[in-house]
Amino acid sequence: MRNVVKLFEALVAIAIVLAAGLFVGSEWIIERSHAAPDDRIAIPRDPAAVAEGGRLATLAGCRGCHGRNGEGRVWASDRLNGTIAPPALARKLAGYSDAELVRLIRYGVKRDGGSLFLMPTQALRSWADEDLGRIIAWLRTLKPDARDSRAETSYGPLPRLGMLTGGFEESRRTVRLAPAHRPPETGRYVYDTTCAACHRLGDDHALGDGPVAPALAAKAAGYDPAAFRRLLRTGAGRHGHDVGRMSVVAREATHALGDMEIAALHAYLRGEAARLGR
Repeated sequence: MRNVVKLFEALVAIAIVLAAGLFVGSEWIIERSHAAPDDRIAIPRDPAAVAEGGRLATLAGCRGCHGRNGEGRVWASDRLNGTIAPPALARKLAGYSDAELVRLIRYGVKRDGGSLFLMPTQALRSWADEDLGRIIAWLRTLKPDARDSRAETSYGPLPRLGMLTGGFEESRRTVRLAPAHRPPETGRYVYDTTCAACHRLGDDHALGDGPVAPALAAKAAGYDPAAFRRLLRTGAGRHGHDVGRMSVVAREATHALGDMEIAALHAYLRGEAARLGR
């Protein structure tokens, strides 16, 4: 019996040491400071630019993650994940300058130098200066509301373990990719800014929360233009069925694409499928 007690005590001690190591190591990753490019872009104030910024914020996923009016959401709240809560935007961003907002959105680096997590900077870093300026112009119109979420993100053991093993990566980016103006290649631009948050062109891509986003070039090439437009507008697959995560993305984001943007995106993806031999 004494040996059993000693074994139990040893296991408890090991568990405490591992838990402490998990917390200390992940906390260092969360708290460490990073440098990021200091891009200065013009922020328009006219109503047309603000309205377009609201549309682009939909495509960028701002409203899908943070709520339609930036009120904040709670994605998860349990012992393993902790609380994952994209914050209410008006309250969170009130203390940010325009330049700090550019750094936050484009490079995933907060005002104090810490990295964001779960921010889709893979796509956000491709928004042209003029379009990011429009998005920020829309963000500046948001006002705090009594209904805003007050939840704060607090990572549980699963994401903290992922931070140490590479499965839960920082969102920070260090290289500027964005052009100053919208490029003439509309299809590629829509892919880079809207689709690349989840998809890769030629390979399947495992998302951090489980699902796998299929290689987009070959997937899109299997749709005729009308079916592709219906997918992005309504979330209905080729046979009218729900297609899981993509159906949610269509309702929250890609429905805001214009007809010409959808057609250009489809043409670009079909061209990439042919180039890749898919």
